[in-house]
Amino acid sequence: MLLTFGLSSTSSLPTCFISAPFVGEWIQPGLVDLITINNTSCSLKGTCISTVGQQDVKNKFIFYNEQTRCKRCVLFIPRHLNALQYRESECFDADDDNGRICGSITPDTVLYTLFRDNAESTPCPFEQSWYFEKNHQLSTSCQLKSFQHCFSSNTFQLTYNNRCPTNQNVQATCFAHFTDGIINYVVARSIDRQRFVCFSYTKTKRDEQSIPPNEVYLSADDTCRDLLTRESAIVLNVLPSTSHHQFESKTQLPEWTHGKWLTIGTNIVYINNTQFIMKTHDEQNILYDLRFTRILTSRRQHENAIRIKAKSLEQCSSIFYCIKIIYRSSSVIDLTIGKFYFYKEKDIEIFCLGFDEHGCKEGHLHHTLFKPSISSNISCPQMGTYKSSNTYRPSIPISTCSTGLWTLSLGCELTNKSELTFSSSCRHETVPDVQILTSIKGICLASWRTDHRFQRTIILYEQTRAFCLIQPLKQMTASWIVSESSCTNLDTLSINVENSLRYSDNCEHYKKTYQYLTTNHSSIQRISYLLFCFLTVLLLCKY
Repeated sequence: MLLTFGLSSTSSLPTCFISAPFVGEWIQPGLVDLITINNTSCSLKGTCISTVGQQDVKNKFIFYNEQTRCKRCVLFIPRHLNALQYRESECFDADDDNGRICGSITPDTVLYTLFRDNAESTPCPFEQSWYFEKNHQLSTSCQLKSFQHCFSSNTFQLTYNNRCPTNQNVQATCFAHFTDGIINYVVARSIDRQRFVCFSYTKTKRDEQSIPPNEVYLSADDTCRDLLTRESAIVLNVLPSTSHHQFESKTQLPEWTHGKWLTIGTNIVYINNTQFIMKTHDEQNILYDLRFTRILTSRRQHENAIRIKAKSLEQCSSIFYCIKIIYRSSSVIDLTIGKFYFYKEKDIEIFCLGFDEHGCKEGHLHHTLFKPSISSNISCPQMGTYKSSNTYRPSIPISTCSTGLWTLSLGCELTNKSELTFSSSCRHETVPDVQILTSIKGICLASWRTDHRFQRTIILYEQTRAFCLIQPLKQMTASWIVSESSCTNLDTLSINVENSLRYSDNCEHYKKTYQYLTTNHSSIQRISYLLFCFLTVLLLCKY
């Protein structure tokens, strides 16, 4: 009687504390109402009256329900901030032993999955698209064909074959993923919030973001019960990368386009036969992820260039691009990329065939790409020395002597005509008597002309950085150093004539003043003298 009285009033119930990761409002597929969990109770379960701790199992809670006058044990299994699973016992009498109640939960007990309401999206744990073989074990002819990863979003698209009803494809946003041993689990929700998509796959031995898995296990319904029990899941056999040709393009780009490239703006570009990827310099953000669909033949003669039609899944919508790549040297290419806004397939090809740096519409981007190299077999053009007549401010980033008198020796090295030296001297701001010397040593990677006015050369320095050298073709009267994303597509009006280097002399009178200099640093002697001056000032102040 005393026991019945103690459990009949919530005011006298002993309570337990439910930890923060479980607290919130949760969606359980199949239920209309949300499940609310706070620090002391759980809707539909009741008030937490005790925790049951065991050596190998945690997060077991005893709940008492006032309406049904019974208690049950709930085992919470945290998976992700946005995903929580649980198993629960049957409803037992109030005086039953808590240990016996929780002992009734076994691995065969039904596993329920909760999804946090209004959860924020999270990056999907795969960057490439996965394509699946036809599953002959399924009775239906409508089958899933691929998971297509969408560019610059936390979204992928489930694409079905053409035997499915219209609008069968589903766009889903990832909001939870976790790992258990060698198995990856992903939880997503459709854009229209009407469907949950859960699947798992085995991690590969190498980086799983670049190598597709062998199999994907897709949950058969929204409850995601198949997330951990694969027996009832839909098994999708993933086609290897070498078999993607039936879905990807059959393009064969020249070898000189392949590999890892750098832009003057420090971005990174990857090009192969099927894909174009541009990332930020830290490789954390993808700026472009384009799949090639066709190489377009150009009728222009004497032009070592190719035009490509490409497709991108931006927010899971197909957007077409036109790409033009021009060969400048084995280490340098020019890239022009533009988005296509028309809808007819024929219009795309006509547009791409007339696509060049002179006829581009607004919004097209131009980049000069280069590969780092320690040597070059291309001689620098218009060799000689160039000097600034007054204070010169180069647009390339330099740590010291950003403003001063500069000298450019172009191709004056006796052993290598592809090398150049860009040097300057200036006075220290704090100690005027100290002169600081700065030198940049680089190599000419490629040189070309696009008109009859200017010679364009890309200069590599510090192994991974480059700038453009623009030189007038007539009388060698002046030379300009610019730092832009493209050496070719450069508005000549943007060149500051007054802020330039003018031709001074030929290489015979060039003296190797850089031999005592270090790149972007003061000479050792000057630094020693500067430190001596600072120490002297400190000692005088002290006494």
